[in-house]
Amino acid sequence: MIGIDRRLLQNVDWPLISIGLAFATLSGLTLSSLHVGRAGGTVALRQLVWFGVGLVALLIVASIDYKKLVRIAPLIYVLGLAGLASVFVLGRTVSGARRWIVIGSVSVQPSELFKIAFVLMAVWVLTSRWAQPISRFTLLLVAPVVAIPFVLIMKQPDLGTALLLCPVLLALLVGAGIRLRLLGGLSLAGLAAMPVAWFFLKEYQRERILVYLDPFRDPLGTAYNVIQAKIAIGSGQLLGKGISGATQSRLAFLPERHTDFIFAVFAEMWGFVGCLILLACYAFVLLRGFDIAASTREPVGRLVALGATTMLAAQVLINVGMVTGLLPVVGVPLPLMSYGGTSVLCSLMGLGLLVSVRMRQFQ
Repeated sequence: MIGIDRRLLQNVDWPLISIGLAFATLSGLTLSSLHVGRAGGTVALRQLVWFGVGLVALLIVASIDYKKLVRIAPLIYVLGLAGLASVFVLGRTVSGARRWIVIGSVSVQPSELFKIAFVLMAVWVLTSRWAQPISRFTLLLVAPVVAIPFVLIMKQPDLGTALLLCPVLLALLVGAGIRLRLLGGLSLAGLAAMPVAWFFLKEYQRERILVYLDPFRDPLGTAYNVIQAKIAIGSGQLLGKGISGATQSRLAFLPERHTDFIFAVFAEMWGFVGCLILLACYAFVLLRGFDIAASTREPVGRLVALGATTMLAAQVLINVGMVTGLLPVVGVPLPLMSYGGTSVLCSLMGLGLLVSVRMRQFQ
């Protein structure tokens, strides 16, 4: 199952794999300047170790025919749901959230790994004979696939990861050929549900939305992170302050600087030019992913590539948006940059799915 046909090697997307190595360098270099709590200066080393594990996972996923992964998607999905449920029994609580399972010296976040399972399961449903043609009945089939994990992830609570499931599913429905009229009705239903959803949010989640509408509502509390992030980004100016001069980051004025707000740290160190280079790297990955989806003739491969690319794109847009104040803070890491082993592993496995589709798109 893991063997590679030598004829497929000529279709390996080496630039896509190389960009993963480039992100490892950028992330490690950025994190190496930060002294974070009890972890001290080891966060960069741990991140590089996880990148090593993630690259191995990328190669393993790429070596497996994506159609085989989609065929066993229900099993992967059930295991993913078991991981989400196990958090409530075995999970560790950090800052009021119960999202991590500690295995020895390693913390694993099941909701991050579940994103891959969700993409595969959604593709399995949408390409099944019961879902053809795409109609209202298809929406009924796919509804529990997204609703069950959404509720489990929200209970942790992890609003950011739960919300990521929605754009991924929407993109897959569009890629599967949903009618515009049906898509419009679904969008209107989502908008109509927003006032009701307000009452199901935690108090701190409501406060984040209010702070987004009024940035100076609570400058020393809920708005503190975003204000400090904007200061860090602005202080980087054109070329940045360098590693040693990034005082906003190094002196810990910026909370969560090694995880959700890593983009602000990078902006302070390398300035506007550095941010352009970083965003260009993301643009390359995303355009490459969408190109793979568009050029793949086989419908399963097209949806797998589309789902994996949308998953990465949504994370980049939400993270950069919330750090710059354009979106509310929802706690979404920046793919391949934020510190977090499970996040890195999930992102590289997503790249592995793209490589797998690219290798086999001309079969």
